[in-house]
Amino acid sequence: MHGTPPPGLGTRLVREMLGADSAADLLGRHPFLSPYGQLTALIADATFKVDDLDQRVQERTAHIARELDSVRGGQSAATLGSASTEIALLSARRDQSAEHLRTMAGAYRRSLANDTGTAPAQGLGQVSRAEAAVSRTPGGPVSAIPAVPPITGLPTTTARRTR
Repeated sequence: MHGTPPPGLGTRLVREMLGADSAADLLGRHPFLSPYGQLTALIADATFKVDDLDQRVQERTAHIARELDSVRGGQSAATLGSASTEIALLSARRDQSAEHLRTMAGAYRRSLANDTGTAPAQGLGQVSRAEAAVSRTPGGPVSAIPAVPPITGLPTTTARRTR
């Protein structure tokens, strides 16, 4: 049976936590250069990473399952020795990335709730696609893109010491 593959773990987390159908849908919620726009871009990037790792875990486990079937059929196993370690490492990376995504999505929801004074709700902070497009368009209304304050307090670069 062919069709659309089920969504990856990252996409499922975005749906559950933020009410967006996909990570790309988050990008239209705020002007791209706004703090929320930048945060949704980071969330989208993390979502794609989790989905990629999830797919790799699924592909690798499916490959191992096929190889185990061939072993049951009397053939030798060529790659089973390192397979469990590889799957464990991929799974750990996926889990760590998913936790990072959960943390960012939670921060986004709390921040929106603080700004609006309301409880976090799915879809909170959405703007229309037309509003998002105008705010991203060079030469668009200046008021649509809030000014981003300069970064302060960062350490200055110094000459590297050699021994």
